Amino acid sequence: MGEGQPKGSSVLGGAVVNRVVKVVVTGPVNAGKTTLIRTLSDVPVVCTNESATDDVAGMKDLTTVAMDHGICYPSEGMELHLYGTPGQRRFDFMWEILAVGAHAILFLVDGSDPESIEEVSYIYDHFGERINIPELILVTKSDLEAALSPADIAATMGIDSNHVVACDPRDTNAAKATLIAFIESQKLEVCEPII
Repeated sequence: MGEGQPKGSSVLGGAVVNRVVKVVVTGPVNAGKTTLIRTLSDVPVVCTNESATDDVAGMKDLTTVAMDHGICYPSEGMELHLYGTPGQRRFDFMWEILAVGAHAILFLVDGSDPESIEEVSYIYDHFGERINIPELILVTKSDLEAALSPADIAATMGIDSNHVVACDPRDTNAAKATLIAFIESQKLEVCEPII
């Protein structure tokens, strides 16, 4: 630790960082995970996108096969590491790897797609059986006519509606405000190496 540096802090990129938080961003294919990380990251995002195959090819050209990683500096002294998971079950081994050491988890779901809502329930249960960390469900595409409200999605999943909010992953200010409010509400006061 540098001389004069506050105890429990680290120096990253020349700035004193008091809180380093690892956030897993997960959810079904095409829910907006990569978009959210690209929108929030203050550094170039590491993406492992490959050509989509099978049923995913009908939704989009590229899909995440290992992870996305970005870093966000939402306020002085805070550094958020965002780790995006693949959305396909066949890559669920990456879900386990990326969850190691996580402080919080965001589940994204396309509120206009019944299959996405069903799949996020599976992913939510999958993580719930393995880790116990703060969680928030972000409903994307809620501006579409067919979209269910966050309250309806919470009811479908059988969870508290306070854990489900609408979020446009393309809107930097709104997405950052949602993430900061979530992190602050959980009082995540951590500063440790990120794996």
